Amino acid sequence: MSSQERGLLRKMEFPDMARDALPIIENLINRNKHDQAMDLIGEFVFRERRDEQRGSGQFGKVNTNLPRLSSIEEFQLVLVLCEFFSRPGPDATRNAVFLSLFGGSVIRTSVLNKLISTAVSGSIAPLLCAAGTWMQQLGCTSPASLELAQCIVRDFVIFSKKSSEQLKSLPLVAPRFAANLMTAVTDLYLNGSAKTLDSPPDLLLDVITEWVSENPSLCLASQQQLALPSGAIAMPVTTPLAGLIRWCVLSLLVTDKQELYSKLHLAVLQSLLDATPPVTTPPTLQPINAQHLMLIVNSLQTEMDNHLKSGKSLDEENLQSCLERFAQAVQVGLTSRCIFGNITQLIFRLESLPGKNKLLQIVINANKSSL
Repeated sequence: MSSQERGLLRKMEFPDMARDALPIIENLINRNKHDQAMDLIGEFVFRERRDEQRGSGQFGKVNTNLPRLSSIEEFQLVLVLCEFFSRPGPDATRNAVFLSLFGGSVIRTSVLNKLISTAVSGSIAPLLCAAGTWMQQLGCTSPASLELAQCIVRDFVIFSKKSSEQLKSLPLVAPRFAANLMTAVTDLYLNGSAKTLDSPPDLLLDVITEWVSENPSLCLASQQQLALPSGAIAMPVTTPLAGLIRWCVLSLLVTDKQELYSKLHLAVLQSLLDATPPVTTPPTLQPINAQHLMLIVNSLQTEMDNHLKSGKSLDEENLQSCLERFAQAVQVGLTSRCIFGNITQLIFRLESLPGKNKLLQIVINANKSSL
């Protein structure tokens, strides 16, 4: 981009400069001129002024001490971005622009959260599909993805008395985004790595249960081929299945309200049955990592140890129900060839749990013989 064109953009008011800069940025990305594109994004989209090196025409690091966009400017930019990403065009190009705009930048989080919340409200499919790709490339449990998930939960669940139609229809509008959102959300609640087991809000549980019950294949939407620019590498996929299994199992330790969890458990089992991969499928494309299931074993081990220390019996109904529900999920997952990784270690970890559960013991014995 010439200095004259840059000068013309600088004379514009915000957000017009952002609106005019975005097509130029898209063109630069298509021509693999990513450094120039990133300079324009910083200066004209997010107004992060960069220090120009004299005579070189090159731009240095973002000056993070400068004021960020005001709330009004953020709102104006969100509208511009909604308009831009709603235009027809190749998915790979749209995804590349979105990744360039937001990447893993912390200082752009506020705009990102407002943008995706608006996209959910307006059911803007192209924008939500790009956001789903962004989550997958950064990792659905990365800090940025988790913050976005918290924003969606806050805007559409915590501050709502009932689920919106836009949230209910999200799997139809953007299945990849819905699947990756589930993966992120399951990491926020009933997480065994946290000090306490906090249950998800009832409204959120209701929505996710409805999603999976009506469309069991939704959990595998993130495994569909990504539309990425030439040369880009797709990051490993994490489906929401392990997180949903964790919810169904550990919920029995914290709440007696099991109607929805039981329905979700059945839907997850159906998803596993439907997910049986072809024999030729590479192991890493199977939807559940055995390591993620072992994290559930760790939580059960901690809970059972606490029971023993407090003088309680391991035969308590809720604890036995936990083990049975987990045994069912593990067996269906193994039978459907949906689990990859160190399955031998998973079986040994199950065998090391204190106490005895008949169903779990059957699952252990059946699979030990085939290892």
